[in-house]
Amino acid sequence: MPPSRRSTHKRKNRISLPAALVLIAALFIIYVGVDHFFVEEPEVEKPDEPVTTAASSSEEPEPDDEQSYATVHFINVGQGDSELIIADDGTTMLIDAGEAEYGDTVVAYLSELGITKLDYVVGTHPHSDHIGGLRKVIASDIEIGEVIMPELPDEYVPTTNAYEKLLDAIDEKGCPLYAAESTTLEFGSGTLTITVPDYDSSNLNNYSVVIRFDCDGSSFLFTGDIEKAIETQLVENGVNVDVDVLKVAHHGSSTSSSYTFLDAVTPEYCVIECGDNSYNHPNSDVVTRLELYTENIYRTDVDGTVVFTVTNSGLSISAENGE
Repeated sequence: MPPSRRSTHKRKNRISLPAALVLIAALFIIYVGVDHFFVEEPEVEKPDEPVTTAASSSEEPEPDDEQSYATVHFINVGQGDSELIIADDGTTMLIDAGEAEYGDTVVAYLSELGITKLDYVVGTHPHSDHIGGLRKVIASDIEIGEVIMPELPDEYVPTTNAYEKLLDAIDEKGCPLYAAESTTLEFGSGTLTITVPDYDSSNLNNYSVVIRFDCDGSSFLFTGDIEKAIETQLVENGVNVDVDVLKVAHHGSSTSSSYTFLDAVTPEYCVIECGDNSYNHPNSDVVTRLELYTENIYRTDVDGTVVFTVTNSGLSISAENGE
């Protein structure tokens, strides 16, 4: 038999049905575009970020970083002296308390401040307008650490009613009584410098214990009733009396506040403790003299009790009868 004939033309490749469908789908995608073939998630619009302002912020405002370190109180006791120092750690010193009739006033003032203990009580010198009220302070429920008074020559020790009653109150309370000595004490974060004048005569004013308080860059000088002779002595002996706040000596009497002393003190503030009196306190010439050094002059007979607060930004002052 003759062999079978082979086809003389090439056989075309045949495409299977599934492959054809894939090809058609691919062409369709190209035609209509890929974006229309796949479904994208709708884009969610994000809300605007909130704008924080001082009014709308939920954060707490920054705290006031002013810090108080101590307070010094010039208590209004009429024609007399009374000062209270409270350190930042609560340590306290009371200097004088006016006449006997003001003892209750001072006790009430201490109670209002919540003071239950006085670490130091100082009677600057034995005149009734300074120590008279101390008897009631010591006899009160307030705990007393120690009492400090100047040591006097026997011939000048007073026998006045105010002095005797004060000594009796100290004995009854059982608190220690110390003769003042020149020394420096730690007082909270500050220091107290006590200076005892070198004096031996009959003028009790010039036995006044002088106290300087320094705290966080602020300084105070408490002068009792020292007169010009002791002011000059302090300056000549090199005692540092250059302070911010001066308790004007002897209620502004003409016997004190000499130019020599004020030149050394250069006070920024002066406090005169006085009341109704027949002594011409404060003396007008002394007030005029003080005004050469500062305009900041406080008087307890006009301003009432005056309080200085020592802070890390300086001194803050408040007066009972106005700023």
